Amino acid sequence: MPTVQLNENKIIAYDDLGQGTPVLFIHPPGMGRHVFYYQRKLSEKMRIIVPDLSGHGDSSRIKSSEVSIRHYSEELIELLDKLNLEEVVICGYSAGGVIAQNLCISYPNRVSGLILFGGYPAVINTAFQWEHKAGMYMVKHHQKLLGQLLAISHTKNKKLRELLIQHMEKCQPGAWYKYYQVVLRSNLINDIHKINVPILLMYGTRSDLINKYLSYFKKERITLELSSSKEQTIKCQRKDGNRQIERFHHLLPH
Repeated sequence: MPTVQLNENKIIAYDDLGQGTPVLFIHPPGMGRHVFYYQRKLSEKMRIIVPDLSGHGDSSRIKSSEVSIRHYSEELIELLDKLNLEEVVICGYSAGGVIAQNLCISYPNRVSGLILFGGYPAVINTAFQWEHKAGMYMVKHHQKLLGQLLAISHTKNKKLRELLIQHMEKCQPGAWYKYYQVVLRSNLINDIHKINVPILLMYGTRSDLINKYLSYFKKERITLELSSSKEQTIKCQRKDGNRQIERFHHLLPH
């Protein structure tokens, strides 16, 4: 596991595997880089960079007051600078998709493509808002149980479950809570038109909470790839997920 030192002596831990056009993966609150365990196989076809955001996993701690979409976006740009990467494909999973979209909007010259695993530009659906608030409540009162539930929902592999649980136990409760909160309060719908790169949207056909947001992307003149699943929600371990990423990656200019 390599690390890199950013400004103010901040240390970011990350995995850097493979060669070729790089894809930067952004995890959701609490989970850290191991949530993309199944995407490691993509390193046979491309370069993958999977960091722990500050306050998560093996990266430096962070003050809760510093956690924001802008802060994490700037942190990831610093990481790219340290790795001498001018342009990358961005892949955001779930709430990590908000950071991914913000990178496309705020740093358009650094992004060549966007992949959203069940990502969304805002949390405007009432049920979806309660889902985020429930996560915030669990972080405050039952963080260990939340980690166990997330691990169980993401994989049937017992060893990977344990790895995910151990990694989530390293996450600062304040950073985990605030990450949920800033995503809950974010709204990028009016900025979607600023995204000028091809997008791959991966979603579950019965995941109504996510699918309601597809219309916002479809309204814009964006090169859009849609990949659906019969599953209720999209998870990183979805069997055809890597194949879709490989196909999308191949279609991008290199």
